[in-house]
Amino acid sequence: MSPEVIVSALARLNELLQMKFQEHKVKQKKFKQMQMVLIILSFSITLVLFVIYHASFLQMFFILVGFNTLFFVGFKPRTPYSEKWVKEKMQKVILLQVALKKFLMEEEASFDGVKCQVDEGWIADKWGFHKDNERIDYGEFLYDKHIKGLYLEALRNKK
Repeated sequence: MSPEVIVSALARLNELLQMKFQEHKVKQKKFKQMQMVLIILSFSITLVLFVIYHASFLQMFFILVGFNTLFFVGFKPRTPYSEKWVKEKMQKVILLQVALKKFLMEEEASFDGVKCQVDEGWIADKWGFHKDNERIDYGEFLYDKHIKGLYLEALRNKK
């Protein structure tokens, strides 16, 4: 697999990361809307209990806190695609693209602290370079379980 293909796949990976972040934002917005509906619903239930059954303040408090806590614990979207995480990974992808472009322009490039050049006989694959018994990975972050699937998808859908 040529480094040119890897560079285009990394550009696609950035797009996929951005899409995952947008999906995360939509899920967060939907969750907040549902949480507001639950707060209103649980407040109306506690109000009915107070008016009809003369429930104590402590019972009303437990209903409000219990419903909302259980909802929060059970339904909060738990994806790592927060804004900070996505920006950090996108920055790493961009740095990797720059290093690969340096490598393609036959300049000395550094991958995970190891320097290499085209004319040294390095052969590229989708995870790094290899030569004889030596191996250089593009970056450890590509092995992260949340990035790895997106990276493989970007390689399959290369343009």
